Amino acid sequence: MRRGLLGGILALTLALASPALALDKPRDFVPPPMERIPNFRDQTRDVILELARYAKKRSPNFQVMMRGGSELLVKGEIEVEWEDIRDPQGTNFIKRLPLRATYRQLVQTLDAIVVDGLYCGPYKFDKPLAELVKARRDLDAELDAERRRGIHRTPTPVEMGPFSNDPTEELRKATEIKVKQERAEVQRRALYAIAAMRDEGRNVLSVDFCADAKETEAAFRAGARDKTPTFAKTGETPLDDTPRAHAAYENPAEVLSLATARNWLPVLRSDRFGTKGKFMDAVANTNYDMVVVDVAHRSSDLLVKSDIAKLKFKKLGARRLVMAAMPIGRAYDWRWYWLRDWDVGNPAFVFAHDEPPGVFITDTGSGEWRGVLGKYLAGIMDLGFDGVMFDDVGTYLWFEDLMPLGR
Repeated sequence: MRRGLLGGILALTLALASPALALDKPRDFVPPPMERIPNFRDQTRDVILELARYAKKRSPNFQVMMRGGSELLVKGEIEVEWEDIRDPQGTNFIKRLPLRATYRQLVQTLDAIVVDGLYCGPYKFDKPLAELVKARRDLDAELDAERRRGIHRTPTPVEMGPFSNDPTEELRKATEIKVKQERAEVQRRALYAIAAMRDEGRNVLSVDFCADAKETEAAFRAGARDKTPTFAKTGETPLDDTPRAHAAYENPAEVLSLATARNWLPVLRSDRFGTKGKFMDAVANTNYDMVVVDVAHRSSDLLVKSDIAKLKFKKLGARRLVMAAMPIGRAYDWRWYWLRDWDVGNPAFVFAHDEPPGVFITDTGSGEWRGVLGKYLAGIMDLGFDGVMFDDVGTYLWFEDLMPLGR
């Protein structure tokens, strides 16, 4: 039963990822025996640590953010299960991190995480984050105390049926409860990640796609209350425009680190701007404390040092941060590194098709793919960016769903 719940949660989280994860298994794929399934979360941690350490060694003030990947920061139930399968006798039990332990090396290497949907959408929080983190910790302490007495409750409430003799009503109620439970699980993981970052003095930012202007403004206010720089926009459109020249909580001071940023602007696709010059002008004529852009206009016309230098100053003149978005778990056939003869399986790290066409799930455990990522990051630093936002991090969830442990 526990595995079934986790499987449902994984499926939900896959559906939430942005952009959408590939949900179909590669054709003719046969999962390996459970004892040979890699720890996909640890693989992703490893590549992020490797890249971030390189960047920090080369430039100590280089800022590193990670969008998504909440499960990478705190040890969850799946990793406990993975260890039990690999070491059923508990030979190395004393060396294992306990459940809910923080992966401090990763947390301390990151300057910030970006969480999608903190204040808008189906998994938004309706109370201050500090209050919710405390409530979660109090509940976990209560669950731990019960477990020591032999009482085992799930970390999120599970309502059991049947609820009605009417099949239609039973189905409606079961669906409602499933959504409620999934929401609680997604929020639990996010709260663990937020708490882990803030315990180490790190920063949390949010991206919110809101239903209307009223909800958008409420998201900005909630972000200010929680000291969480928030980018909120109305609608589900991609992060491909500059919706307002004057940022929420506009800040006239210079910003040289994520810790002092009050607001931010991610523009991850620039197709709608037409020429690169128009794109540069549109972003430059804003007063955001930090902007995040792709390294290339329309993903192929690479930016140059003078472009980055132009973006480093707000319209009002103060210095700001310019960060590069860098996908980790996906490859795109329109990006600079893509070779014409590449496809799924060639090279081996191109693991599966994703959506939309031209997007591919990659194997982050591949040394060859890590070599591509290393060149990518070196190029970002050569251009003079102030930092990087690792994106497309959560593809480890797709691999976990592809190769489930409990089968």
